[in-house]
Amino acid sequence: MSGAEPRRGRAVGSSMTFPRAVSYLALLLLCLPLRAETPPLLQAAVDNWIAGKQEVAFTQRTRTLTDAGAVKEERVERYDPSLPDDRRWRLLEVDGQPPTDAQRADIEQARNKKPRKHANKPPAEVLDFPSATVRAQTKDTVTYEVPMRANAAWLVQTENIAVLVTVGRQSRAVEHVAVSLRSTVRVALGLAKITDVDFDLSFDEGAKKSGADDEAAGKASASITKLGRRMEYGWSDFKRVEAYGAKEPAR
Repeated sequence: MSGAEPRRGRAVGSSMTFPRAVSYLALLLLCLPLRAETPPLLQAAVDNWIAGKQEVAFTQRTRTLTDAGAVKEERVERYDPSLPDDRRWRLLEVDGQPPTDAQRADIEQARNKKPRKHANKPPAEVLDFPSATVRAQTKDTVTYEVPMRANAAWLVQTENIAVLVTVGRQSRAVEHVAVSLRSTVRVALGLAKITDVDFDLSFDEGAKKSGADDEAAGKASASITKLGRRMEYGWSDFKRVEAYGAKEPAR
């Protein structure tokens, strides 16, 4: 018989014994990252949001620009999730003038016939809360950087979008949201580009407790190029409301 037989417990052509292979496999499994869980404080704030306790009404201004940068069309609308589905969106102005009945019917019907979940997705469908990391802390708040889910938006380069969510330790509610771009974001297979985002929204817990209407304040804007058309969006007049249908039935 020619050649030495392989030693018992050793794989042919391998220098690793079976027990050692098992040890390496066990070590590898122990070192694999466990399934991430949302930080408890952030989870509580998200639960409140999903429960409809932190919906936001706002006014949206949409401008379509010419190649030269002049305003070609401008529309102002109000979105209020505390209203029934057929009245969530209202058209306020078209090119600086009150809308005609035909314009109002056309725009509002198109807006309001869409299912509510499409117009206002739950935050957990857009943001990867279990992967959130702490960016800053004070005695009153914790600020998390929350990545967007890879499949959250329509083929968006989510890694180029920075989202910061600040949660109050006592309120267990979202008190501030800021969104910015690290660089231009391409969407829809490059058919559109988001060239600028400036989103900074604060929620005033003190105003809420005092019953004041000014419970949310901030600024938000975005510039988008879509199929060669330049569009600008601006959001203002924020107000925190309870989503329609979220109230508990009377007992």
